[in-house]
Amino acid sequence: MILIILPCMLSLPAKAQSSAGIKADANRSTFWASQSANLNSKHGTGGAAGFFYNYTYRENAAIQADVMFRYRSSKMEYQTTGETTDFSYFGIDLPVYLLRQAVIDDQKLYFGVGPFASYGFRSRFKSDAHEIDPYKTDPAAGDAMLRRLDLGFALIIGYETRYRLQFNFNYQLGLRNILQDGFENASMISQLISLGAGYRF
Repeated sequence: MILIILPCMLSLPAKAQSSAGIKADANRSTFWASQSANLNSKHGTGGAAGFFYNYTYRENAAIQADVMFRYRSSKMEYQTTGETTDFSYFGIDLPVYLLRQAVIDDQKLYFGVGPFASYGFRSRFKSDAHEIDPYKTDPAAGDAMLRRLDLGFALIIGYETRYRLQFNFNYQLGLRNILQDGFENASMISQLISLGAGYRF
């Protein structure tokens, strides 16, 4: 009987704990564009600030949700003409991570993966010749150029000191073509890397 009960007791989750904090990061972002999209994308800089909620249901496992208000940019080059435009974006990122973590002497190492959704509030293509809001409908084409909603996969690797100060690396890869359906056989996939810091209350 003891041999049956003991493994069951060991498998029970530790006392759950929840916490929240603030975080910020600096990012580099770009897009993977198909040949038919007629675009080349180069990395641009940006940043984000927001907060997170962490639910630790075992000592070595947790779920964390972030809410990040993000600015990102990149330089876009039209392959046929060589014309370049600056792309800028401001929106909100909502990643949810399933974390594995190791706690050593009140310090923590963690690694997490999960889905993310982002929603663009404002974006702009700007060159010397013109400026375009790709979220607004083009009267000639009858549709906007870009979708506001992006969905994808996120990864985080981090370290937390005994004073609850956090440092982390983040990677996001979009899994949705953000070009509208009017651009047949063309695609743009978002990609972002960032280095950040935070504080858990």
